[in-house]
Amino acid sequence: MKKYFKQIAGSLAAISISVACLLPVYAEDYSDTEAWYDKCTKPQTSQSDVKACEGFQQYQNEKRNELNQSIKNFNESISTLENDVERVSALAQEQKALEEQLSIQIGQIEAAIATLQANIEQLELDIQNKQQEIEMWDNQIKDRMRQEQSSLGTNMLIDLVMGSNDLNDMLRRISGIQRITENDQDQIEQLNRLKAEFEVQRSEVVRLKEEQEAQRQELENQKQQAQALEESYNALVSQYEQQIAELQAQKRAAQADMDSIRQFTITTAAAGTIIASMPGFTLPISGGGKSAGTWAYPSGGIHLGLDWAVPIGTPVMAPADGLILYAANPVASNSGYLGNWSGYPAGGGNTVEMLCNVNGTLYAISFAHLAREGMTVSAGQTVSQGQVIAATGNSGNSSGPHCHIEVYNLGNMSVEQAVQRFASSADFAWGTGWNSTATSCEATGGSTPCRERPEKFFS
Repeated sequence: MKKYFKQIAGSLAAISISVACLLPVYAEDYSDTEAWYDKCTKPQTSQSDVKACEGFQQYQNEKRNELNQSIKNFNESISTLENDVERVSALAQEQKALEEQLSIQIGQIEAAIATLQANIEQLELDIQNKQQEIEMWDNQIKDRMRQEQSSLGTNMLIDLVMGSNDLNDMLRRISGIQRITENDQDQIEQLNRLKAEFEVQRSEVVRLKEEQEAQRQELENQKQQAQALEESYNALVSQYEQQIAELQAQKRAAQADMDSIRQFTITTAAAGTIIASMPGFTLPISGGGKSAGTWAYPSGGIHLGLDWAVPIGTPVMAPADGLILYAANPVASNSGYLGNWSGYPAGGGNTVEMLCNVNGTLYAISFAHLAREGMTVSAGQTVSQGQVIAATGNSGNSSGPHCHIEVYNLGNMSVEQAVQRFASSADFAWGTGWNSTATSCEATGGSTPCRERPEKFFS
């Protein structure tokens, strides 16, 4: 695995060097894309700002081209993939990174399109108002000039001199005409400014509309890319699921480091009675639906529980009155990918295991791939049926948002015995193992502990 990542790192370094030689050097720092989207979806007031926004568009195009090439490389890797679980894991991490980049860009583009539309509508309204203002000023200046021409005549200076009573009267008349002329000049200058602003705004409407159309086309392209990426990832998941059982068994069969998980595990001192739930279990998750059942994935690989696909953050409720044996949320809610062995048991991500007594039988139920946020319980805590204990996520060895549920029939084992056994071993599987259906309750003929089909209780 390390060798493979070194090869990837070396290849990426070489690609980065070669790409760096080809990419243009920008006059602006466009790394804060959110700020530049905010700026460039608004009308610009200068050619330098328009130029900067054109540079940002070029920068975004370069980034998208890089992403397109990465997606192409990913798909080519999928098509040449053989039975190499470690390589599958590396590709799964690559896919998750590509998916996140696409998701961010799609979100930015959708926000930019909405902002552009609002700014275009406001700009068109401003242009309409400015056009009316220009017409008003234009008419006022023309009217004043006509009035001055009719009142003063063509021989204005001679009339002023000859019609003056004295020198002081002549100077007063000349001063009045100068004030009128200066006032006209100010209005003419203001009119010219308005006309210049009007032309800039009209050109900005054209630019913003072109930018909006380009963003719409880019959004459509990226949604198609996301769909293609998801389809190729599903092919990767299908291949991985056929190989995962043995690898998962190896990872989880390793002796647990009890010291590292002790704070999340129940102690024997916490043992107590559990009120028997009658008449049975309630659904732990509302909404969503089964994405993979027990005992096999749709692709054919062994699957020892029920996968319930729901959005991240969906509440997980206690299906019966019970006692929490283990609860830990060490990883981010949406950090899962194929081959991610974080959490306990290995690959579980954020997990909870609980005991409950239903109709006189003791059961252990585990929930895996939970969210970091929303976990409301801790080891040793008693819970009531229907109480929210956690939230669903996409953590650990997970290919998407869901909750993995397993049910173990402990038979007539007492709560004290179960707590003591779990406190000493933290064995989520209760001795039934991780790579075989031979320990299912159907196969053991009633010998316990055994694995139950969660679908038996949660339909």
